[in-house]
Amino acid sequence: MQPTFTKEIEFRQERDFGAKVNATFAFVVAHGRPLGKCLLYIVLPVALLAGLAQAVAQSELIGALGASSTAERVTQLERYSTISGAQLLGFIAMMLGHCALAATIYSYVLVRIALPEHETVTPALVWERVKSFALPLLGSSIVLGILAVLGYLLFIIPGIYLSVGFSLAWAVQVLENRSIGELLSRSLMLIKGKWWSTFGLLVVMYFIVALLSLVLKMPQYLILAGSALHWSWASSPVLAGAMALLSTTASMFLSTFVLVAVMFQYFNLVERKEGAGLYTLVNSIGQGPAPVVQNHQLRPDDEGEY
Repeated sequence: MQPTFTKEIEFRQERDFGAKVNATFAFVVAHGRPLGKCLLYIVLPVALLAGLAQAVAQSELIGALGASSTAERVTQLERYSTISGAQLLGFIAMMLGHCALAATIYSYVLVRIALPEHETVTPALVWERVKSFALPLLGSSIVLGILAVLGYLLFIIPGIYLSVGFSLAWAVQVLENRSIGELLSRSLMLIKGKWWSTFGLLVVMYFIVALLSLVLKMPQYLILAGSALHWSWASSPVLAGAMALLSTTASMFLSTFVLVAVMFQYFNLVERKEGAGLYTLVNSIGQGPAPVVQNHQLRPDDEGEY
């Protein structure tokens, strides 16, 4: 079977809404093993740190819910509602984990494009790129997050617009090696005229990920309910911590689907506005078998604004 998504032209294509969703799952399936290996080596340590911090916070909550008296329970819950060291560490680790996840996925694509089809992408090759992108991604996340929050504070609509507009920022930063100062104009330029289609794609992908995360978190919610009802088997901090560790780590990796979908939206918008894939196709003439490219411009089912 001929491998898919190994050449640059296979990424730089115009795709309608359904094609982007299908390409997302097709890419994850086709590259699940090598990409998963990279994620385990690079992202898993940070994901486990976030999971451990969440496990400690979960154990604190279980202890509060399992208090013998109502007054003690209220006191414990009030103490839990304040930001503890474990919660702060978990928040920082989650930010680092998502930055590492985005840097790994997009760096994997850059390495995959640069390598011949028969060569396998290794974690060492991806790490060489990731280590130069992880901290810049964190910096851009803080800057863009502050701008989005200011938009929400000033008025809700600008905040929503900026949140969607900045959704391409990580892809732009890694795939184009742009600086933080260039991300704003570049991301908003690409999103112009296609804000609704990007918003719809994000809603669908986040909904899918939320459903999968809900399934993973069901045991954790059951333990919390059991602790509140004083079920003996659900009062174990070790069990609660283990479930929190598992669900937090797995939920972080599920974000892969959103990041891959955003990547295909990025390539779609670049191709529509700049035709980069056409230049790639022209440059590849005479260097091997011509890649088969679907011409979506001739299709009647263009995504329009959705």
